[in-house]
Amino acid sequence: MGKKRFFDDRLKYLSFIQNTGEKRAISSEIFPHIKSLPKNKTYLRILDAGTGDGTVKSNVIKSFHKYHPYTSLLITGKEISYEDLKNTLDKMPDRFVEHPNLMVTMTNVKFAELGQIESAKKIKDKSVKKLTLVLKADNSFDFNEQINGMGNFIKKYWGIEIDSKDRTSYSHPCLIRIYREDHKRYLEPFIENDYENNNYDLIIASQAYRAISTTITKVSNVIAPLMRLLNVSGKLLVTHSCGDDSVEKILKEAWKDKDPFPVKGKDIIEYLKNNPVGENTRFTYSKPKSYSFKFKRTPDQTVSELFGHGLDAKWANILYVGQIPEKDIIALEKNASALKRVKNAIIKEERVFFKNELFAIKKIR
Repeated sequence: MGKKRFFDDRLKYLSFIQNTGEKRAISSEIFPHIKSLPKNKTYLRILDAGTGDGTVKSNVIKSFHKYHPYTSLLITGKEISYEDLKNTLDKMPDRFVEHPNLMVTMTNVKFAELGQIESAKKIKDKSVKKLTLVLKADNSFDFNEQINGMGNFIKKYWGIEIDSKDRTSYSHPCLIRIYREDHKRYLEPFIENDYENNNYDLIIASQAYRAISTTITKVSNVIAPLMRLLNVSGKLLVTHSCGDDSVEKILKEAWKDKDPFPVKGKDIIEYLKNNPVGENTRFTYSKPKSYSFKFKRTPDQTVSELFGHGLDAKWANILYVGQIPEKDIIALEKNASALKRVKNAIIKEERVFFKNELFAIKKIR
């Protein structure tokens, strides 16, 4: 088994999404973009390029139904985690009841492979494992039972491998597609399509890379591959942690020489302007917009060994967002004076808040 890395640590991730309002904050920033999607199309395609626990994806479908109740929604989610796939699918039965004209697709492939997965039989010499579930009935109880019936396929194929360089990848490239039988006639033209000329009207890339990664790495591995999947007039929304918040302030008390958020949205946009993606394509870029969310007030917890009442949860979430390596955390915990500085900084910061930024990339040619 490979070394434990920050995004492989389920407990830290679950603690963060339970203790903060990030999912709600991200969803609220996306809703206006859902509203502004074209009204004159028979179907729209959306890609959630990292579904996590499925909260944002579920909220996107809810908002889509509010603003486009009679339009077919073809929504794809990318997620390598077996647990997050299950969490996402658990949220889907009600969405199929509310918006029947819906096709949900899930895949675990890399960003650069998303354009191949719909039609490919193999990716990197690995056979693509596909499962199509056609939902029968018209209620969420039966839909839930049928979706749970995919468990054997998911357990068998939706695995993770870690290579010698500690890089996480899929054991099998997978594609799951779900839609309602009684709405098949609306979706059939798309089901039988080769997908080669059907790019996305909206792509959401939320916390899709490590904050410490260089601009070139973020663009090459994530942003550029997603830009290539846009329809003309399609939009890519990129959102990530940006610092200038409680996280950065408190981390500076622990590690004065660390810069956990070295790349801002403006740096990425500047790089893209100077290094265009595609020879015959053209994009516009919005000014990055910052938004914040807070650590939730929770009932009193058991006194922790590290800091005491409640402070440990805040500290754990700050470390998660800052993506601090385990070895640095261990070294700090052996330094009593440094720990005291951190504790005092958290106490002084009565309401711990986190700041993200979001910018949009629109394909105009």
